[in-house]
Amino acid sequence: MGLSKKTFLYSIILAVIMTVFILGYFVLMLPSLYVDYVMDSNLKLVMEIQEGYMEDRTYDGLAVKNPSSVYTMEIPDEGTEIYVSGKFFKMTVKIQDEELLVMLDSVRKMMDDMGDNGITGGTAKEKGESTTGGENGSADGENTGRKPDYLLKLWEQIKGKFTEENLFAENCPVAVQVEGKEKQGIYREEYSKIHRTEGNSFVYEGGVSDGDYSYTTYVAMGRVKDAFIITVLPTMTPRMEEIRPVVMGSLPMIGAVMFLLVLLASRFFSGKIVNPIIRLAGYAESVRALDGYESEAFISDSEDEIGALGRALHELYRELSEKYQELELKNKALEEENERQEVFLRATSHQLKTPVTAALLVVEGMMNEVGKYKNTKEYLPEVKKHLLSMRKIVEDILYLNYHAENMQKEELALEALVQELIRTYKVQADDKGLDVSVRGSGMVKADREMMKKIVDNILSNAVQYTPEGQRIEIEAGTGELYVKNYGVSIDPQILPNIFEPFVSSDESRKGKGLGLYVASYYSRLSGCELKVENIENGVQARLKFL
Repeated sequence: MGLSKKTFLYSIILAVIMTVFILGYFVLMLPSLYVDYVMDSNLKLVMEIQEGYMEDRTYDGLAVKNPSSVYTMEIPDEGTEIYVSGKFFKMTVKIQDEELLVMLDSVRKMMDDMGDNGITGGTAKEKGESTTGGENGSADGENTGRKPDYLLKLWEQIKGKFTEENLFAENCPVAVQVEGKEKQGIYREEYSKIHRTEGNSFVYEGGVSDGDYSYTTYVAMGRVKDAFIITVLPTMTPRMEEIRPVVMGSLPMIGAVMFLLVLLASRFFSGKIVNPIIRLAGYAESVRALDGYESEAFISDSEDEIGALGRALHELYRELSEKYQELELKNKALEEENERQEVFLRATSHQLKTPVTAALLVVEGMMNEVGKYKNTKEYLPEVKKHLLSMRKIVEDILYLNYHAENMQKEELALEALVQELIRTYKVQADDKGLDVSVRGSGMVKADREMMKKIVDNILSNAVQYTPEGQRIEIEAGTGELYVKNYGVSIDPQILPNIFEPFVSSDESRKGKGLGLYVASYYSRLSGCELKVENIENGVQARLKFL
């Protein structure tokens, strides 16, 4: 998945989490918070109505929710009248029944006791008052700690006084006088509409307001076969002001929880996206600190752009490592080439100096006819010998430079190559009485001219340093060539440096030991390994093709 798609997916997941949280809050918590708020508002409203009425003894100027259903009862400490007041009326109830008056006095006494105990904090027992009532168990005596039972009994007695026959009798227990109040200006109509139902009914919906609260009344009317049915449902219209404080009060908690959710989700999602980048940066830093760009692979299971970048970066480092190694090999080859050039420059100046000087002396003596040099026929071959030696040195140098850059490998038969080269040393070997044997039929893949130069230098050393009457054994195996010459050994002090230029075990040839150096150099160019070591009563040169 691409990084942009992954980021988009993380954003969707975070949006879903936030949406679920908000919906869960509004579905599960907001209703209970709203109910608590409304209950607290109602409690506060009834307390304000109570305090306002107790102060002015009127509903004028009081903000009342649903004024058609709210009223206050006023029971004076004396007299036979009770007052009931509301927003639209004031009713005076005069008690005419003696038993009801006794009950009223009991209620007054009970209210006094409740006021003393509940408001001032004292109890009847703490004040030394009797809790058993009067001696004869009168109504006053029944006003004890068992107030709930007493109130139920009192209520039953009051209901008994207001039966249908008592209310319409001449001696009615109460006389009621209702005084209406002016309603004009309290309500104002806001809207009205009519709804049709699926049956034979319709609903009239009317909304009014008193300035503080709004009310909606539904009147449903329908016709049946033998009657006309009307249903009235008055309701209070919900106000935005009622829910807004709940929402505003919840905003700090909602904000804190949302901030926490976003913080945690961002930490998680950023880790998913940023951690691979941190790993990639650490990988690049570790590779930078390594010598030679050798590093382990950057492992990433991610298929996004970061994973692709990591793999591409590792591939880049791998290629740089390969180029670096190639450069190291080329630098090493250049160092060897510089060393070879220096060696052969020194060899040329050193080795050419001797034959040139000797040839000049002989030529100068012949020209001046000094002493024995008057015999030109005898000493001209000596001059030719020195000139041929110089030519060989020059050819070796030119040959080495040419074949170092123009190798052409082919299949070679080692036994045939050795036989070809050994013939050039036949006269010298015969003069020293050497026994030279060649066996084997190994095949190798190498540059012919370069291989002839290597084997020629090895054979040259073997023939030159083998004492008279000794033997030379040559074995041409598969991938290996052994040349063993007996009756001689190499000084152990010289042996570790035998392939260095101008190193020779023959003191008379000191300063001319380039044969094994040339053979060793050509061997490395050909991918071979040349090793010279002392064996029992002899020296062995081993050329191994890798």
